[in-house]
This record gives sequence, structure tokens and C-alpha cells, in this order.
Amino acid sequence: MDKKELVKSILDDLLHHFDIKPQTDISVDGDENIKISIQGDDLSFLIGYRGQSLDALQSILTHIYYKKSNEWPVLLLDINDYNSQRIERLHSIARRSIDKVRFFQSEVILPYMNPWERRQVHTLISEYDDVISESQGEGRNRRVHLKPKNKTS
Repeated sequence: MDKKELVKSILDDLLHHFDIKPQTDISVDGDENIKISIQGDDLSFLIGYRGQSLDALQSILTHIYYKKSNEWPVLLLDINDYNSQRIERLHSIARRSIDKVRFFQSEVILPYMNPWERRQVHTLISEYDDVISESQGEGRNRRVHLKPKNKTS
């Protein structure tokens, strides 16, 4: 069974327990990342508050996949384009903050974010030559700090 078939089997089984039959699309990209898109009406319970249920479902899918294949996949789950919209919001916040860092030449601290959100911001910031980012803090109090590259102190 290939990756796509295994994920489809796991996903169909999980969704059966929720008694729903949404439209699903599964693809494997060149980096072997498995992208899962679920579309349907009334799926907000699968997304949950601030995407927490979506994150949990992605984690469950990843662990079941590992148990069945003995291989850790990179699963990217999106429900009704929630993560795509979340990435756009994060990038918008980051770009506004980059402008502040450039204008004031001082550090800007972003709001609290979960690890996935911080990763999205760090990935965007890596495309800029004059701004650096680093995470500071512990646990839920971890935040992304943006600084001008010439002022790293």
C-alpha cells in the first residue's frame, strides 16, 4: 500500500466515526509531504477553537500512519482552507511587523503563537535579508522576536 492509499484508509476510518462523508483530496508532493484537504459543510467541529481540533486530528493521523507503516510522515491537513487562511493572516502580521522593524530599527515582539504558527513566521522571515527572527520564552509563553539584522544585541 502506498502513502496515499494508507492515508485515505486511515482518514476514511476516522471520518466514519464522526459519521460524516466530506470531500477529501490527498496528494504527495516531491518532498514526500502528504497534503490532505477536507472540504464540506458544517466541519467547524473538526477545526475547533483556533484550530486546536484540526491540529489534534493531524497529530492523530500522523501517529496512526506511523503505527501502520513504521515511518514518520509529514502530514499537512487543511479543513475548508482554514490553514491556508491562517497562514495568510500570520504572514500579514509578520509583514506589518517587518515594516515596523525596518522603520524604527528596533525589536518587535509578535503575539503568542503555537509551534506551527511560529514555524510559518520563521519561514517567511528567512526570505528577508535585513530582518532576523528568534523564538524566546517557554511553553505557551513562547513568542517570535523580530530584529533588524545589524542590531542583534
